[in-house]
Amino acid sequence: MSPLDASFLHLETRYTHMHIGGVAIFEKSPLGSGEKLHDAIVRAIEPRLDLMPRYRQKVAFLPLSLDTPVWVDDPDFDIDNHILRAALPRPGGDRELQQFVARVFSRQLDRRRPLWEMYVIEGLKDDRWALLFKTHHAMVDGVSNLELVTVLLDTDPEFHGGDSAIESTWAASTPPTSLDLLVTSMRERLLRPRRLLNSARAVAGNPTRLAKALRDTATGLAAVAGTIRTPKSIINGPTGPTRGYRYSRFPLQEFKLIKDQFGGTINDVVLAAVSGGLRHYLMAHDVDPDDPAHALQALCPVSIRDDTEKTALGNRLALLLVKLPIAEANSQARLSDVRATVDRLKARKQAVGADFLLNLAGFAPSTLHAMVARASVRQIGFNLIVTNVPGPQFPLYFRGARLVEAFPVAFLYEGQRLAIAIFSYMGWLNFGYLTDAHGVPDVDLVAKSVERAFKDLVRAARRKQEFDAELAKGPATPTPSSTRRPSRTAARRR
Repeated sequence: MSPLDASFLHLETRYTHMHIGGVAIFEKSPLGSGEKLHDAIVRAIEPRLDLMPRYRQKVAFLPLSLDTPVWVDDPDFDIDNHILRAALPRPGGDRELQQFVARVFSRQLDRRRPLWEMYVIEGLKDDRWALLFKTHHAMVDGVSNLELVTVLLDTDPEFHGGDSAIESTWAASTPPTSLDLLVTSMRERLLRPRRLLNSARAVAGNPTRLAKALRDTATGLAAVAGTIRTPKSIINGPTGPTRGYRYSRFPLQEFKLIKDQFGGTINDVVLAAVSGGLRHYLMAHDVDPDDPAHALQALCPVSIRDDTEKTALGNRLALLLVKLPIAEANSQARLSDVRATVDRLKARKQAVGADFLLNLAGFAPSTLHAMVARASVRQIGFNLIVTNVPGPQFPLYFRGARLVEAFPVAFLYEGQRLAIAIFSYMGWLNFGYLTDAHGVPDVDLVAKSVERAFKDLVRAARRKQEFDAELAKGPATPTPSSTRRPSRTAARRR
């Protein structure tokens, strides 16, 4: 296990759960419902786990924590411990589903088993049903979790009936003893200096690359140094064990409209909407967002996974720390501020510096990994996580049932009470808001505040679009009817 993957185990407490996931809603299944649907899902998924051996492995810790934990086959693996049945009171709507997600994500995963669960949820209105995924962050990041979910889904809308013709060929390896783990660890440690030496020779043979790497890391660390101390706010404080969860739906086309009118990226628009939403939320709690003492900073994970690593497990992340312009009252100006901030951070290689800090655990003695991981996160000052994972824009199916929509679920670090995850699918950008249920009990207000801020951006973009269209028409040809004094509305537009 890499030091970064292991850090998510070390950072977990009974109140801070390091699992992520999402809920996927499907149309009525041709398989029916109840036990028949559950059994068919198990039969479809079990052979596909052969492509993802990590999902049949559990964590093994070395004696005295002399090295990072390792993944070993679970000889007692039983898929029925991981694919579970649930039902909402009919007809289950958004509120009932959101409350169920909150309850499931309030519980830690059992470390004696592979660190994932899937719930088959029935009882949704219109005979729809859902799959709720819950996977430990030590296993996957947002992107690799998405890739593995898509392995379980199909692009074929036709259900051909019958059971899967593919049979699982998996057989558990003999579990290693503590002595086996120690011997393997010692062997790995003996090889590490040789690997480091080979890497050093390769880098020394390319001085330009070495200079760039050193320059980027130094610049990135300097950028991170300016974000070490972050003011606390009402969305920070002791993190409790229970979670609140809500989601919002936004048309992707409206995000593109805003981007096209004002420039930037979809992610810039996301951060601008979040900034405006948090401004409205603070004001609703009589907190002055214009006061620098209440400034907010978001931790934005950035995937550094390339095409060769699409189905690889583990975490391939760098981090971007973005100061959110919550003091700006104008929605268009907020977006402009976000664009300028993100462009500046990218130019300063800040993501390199944050990635370096989180990987410091890899250079510490293994017995200190947990302490170093917690210290590294504390040194990177941020108030909340905002993570955006792009999804497919083509329809997916599970054994003939079309995936209608999907909503992501993030996680909370210790001291946090709000995290926002975003996922796009089939022309929609869906936000999932995870909160500490006691620290931020009004998760509905969080969602409504972000929705309000986004509507402000849409209105501003449409006004600009109309204004530009009017300008493109050019001056009107003078006629007796057009020479009269323009109305106040037309004058304002000009």
